[in-house]
Amino acid sequence: MGFLERYEGLRPGLAVGRNTNNLDFWGITFGRPTAFGLLLLIGDISWLTPNILTHMSNICLVAGAVILMKATWPAYILAAILLNVSLTFDCADGQLARYRKNGSLLGSYYDKVSDYFGMILLYSTLSWTVFTQTGHAWYFILALSALGCNMMTGYTKWLVTAHNKMPPAKVDERDPGRARTALRVALKIFEFNELDLFLWIGLGLLMNKPEIGLIVMGVTQPIAALGTVIKRGYFMSR
Repeated sequence: MGFLERYEGLRPGLAVGRNTNNLDFWGITFGRPTAFGLLLLIGDISWLTPNILTHMSNICLVAGAVILMKATWPAYILAAILLNVSLTFDCADGQLARYRKNGSLLGSYYDKVSDYFGMILLYSTLSWTVFTQTGHAWYFILALSALGCNMMTGYTKWLVTAHNKMPPAKVDERDPGRARTALRVALKIFEFNELDLFLWIGLGLLMNKPEIGLIVMGVTQPIAALGTVIKRGYFMSR
């Protein structure tokens, strides 16, 4: 397939649409666009499969998590780059599956399980690194807070979905326009969703302040999880 055909086939992966409820700020503004650019170059390589991209995402995340434990600013910069490259591959595997129309349940399962193993590794290595630098054990509590609440949010989503209690997404009847859509996306930075951990942890590492990511995610995730659990509990009661 030629470049223009590939461009048109992949372009839906960039679309935000009229419903942004289930989208993450950093996924919209970084993960999906960089995945789109990557697939423009390699999307038609026949032996390249979505699962291979998931492998690459896992490799980059493990490498980034291990490197940040060196606890030097150059290591933090490299780790921040690798972690966000991992996000690019993570967004690209689904885009490639939809582009080729060859997605599988096993591939989706592998992708989701990898995400949670990756979060466990990332929060574990980050909290250990900050602890060795500061001597403050409460950073482990922040890591457990963020990780546990992320998992609770994900678990309740699939629980409600499994019981067919998830209401259909509310979509604007009229096109909100580019300016309003851009404003919606910009405001999503304050939602502190799951994929946004790559933004906040990455910023902390680039600033040579790895504790920033733990503080931001450790404080915001319980608040977000509480609201989500209450809302989905209401869905289950209906």
